[in-house]
Amino acid sequence: MLIILIISVAGCGKKESSDVTENKNKSETSGEKSDMKQTDNMSDKNGSDHIMVNLPTMQCSTCKKNIETAVKKMDGIESINVVVKEKVAHINFDKSKTDLAKIESTITAAGYDANDKKADPEAYKELDDCCKKPEDQKEKSNH
Repeated sequence: MLIILIISVAGCGKKESSDVTENKNKSETSGEKSDMKQTDNMSDKNGSDHIMVNLPTMQCSTCKKNIETAVKKMDGIESINVVVKEKVAHINFDKSKTDLAKIESTITAAGYDANDKKADPEAYKELDDCCKKPEDQKEKSNH
């Protein structure tokens, strides 16, 4: 619980220690990051799927929190793990309740690009400055 408090206080540009572990686990299981775009559909017998969604406009740990919070609210989401450094989300979901298109729509509605889908412009404008693309930030921050 203390780690979560520190993460939320850390805010933009701060790197959580969990990202290091996530990256290590990711590299051990994936081996390459070339085409993480659509789905790395790995279905299991329980009707659960795993996808990886590219998040090209994500900038920081606040973005991670925003995306994870939005996606977790969806029906059928079993887990989500956003890896800031790799700009990708690993999502496990019940394929009888949701799908890639709905997940992408939720992410774009939160103000972020998801794979080749563009962020909702109004939601993007409402993001914290640190969550915007560097060219759109009012003050340059160190990420």
